[in-house]
Amino acid sequence: MKRAMTFATVLLMAVAITVSVIAAQTSDADKKTEETAEKVPAPDVDEQIAGLEAMCAANSEARSARHKETPLFERLGGEEGIHALTREIVRLHLENEAIDYMFKDLDADKVAHRVALFVISGTGGPAVYDGPELKVSHADMGLTNADFLTAGGDVIQAMKNLGYKQDEIDEVVCILVSLRGQVVLAEEGEKEAGGY
Repeated sequence: MKRAMTFATVLLMAVAITVSVIAAQTSDADKKTEETAEKVPAPDVDEQIAGLEAMCAANSEARSARHKETPLFERLGGEEGIHALTREIVRLHLENEAIDYMFKDLDADKVAHRVALFVISGTGGPAVYDGPELKVSHADMGLTNADFLTAGGDVIQAMKNLGYKQDEIDEVVCILVSLRGQVVLAEEGEKEAGGY
């Protein structure tokens, strides 16, 4: 049986399509892009989220079996690998114009460290995270589903930059998807720059 398109691939495609549509809507200089955007309507943010949720649900047994065989914590390189991953994610967030404002006034090393502790604790490693619940730490950020997809694209790119395999990328994406309701606390169009 052929494997369905990977979660990471779909998320990257969704982000790429969204960026293409925004570029087409804001630039009259590139008529070819506008024509392509009109011919192939991009899925909206809610459709992209629904697609990710459906794919994660469809592949939950395979992810669970992999985790039972070798915990994701170990496959991410343990504490050292996870710290390297979260530093790379924060670096990409700071370079991403769509979401960099959420991180510019924060201590990037502290954010990366706190996120690493959360990931370590949530992927089968020791319970080292003692920070606030996600809803509390994200309450003032005003994250929307569009922000979630953008940040997810950075997570995928960070994992690719560090040489992670597709199975691990997919598992991390699905963990993020499962936590979306705890971090996306704003409706589309609402924006508040807040702290971490």
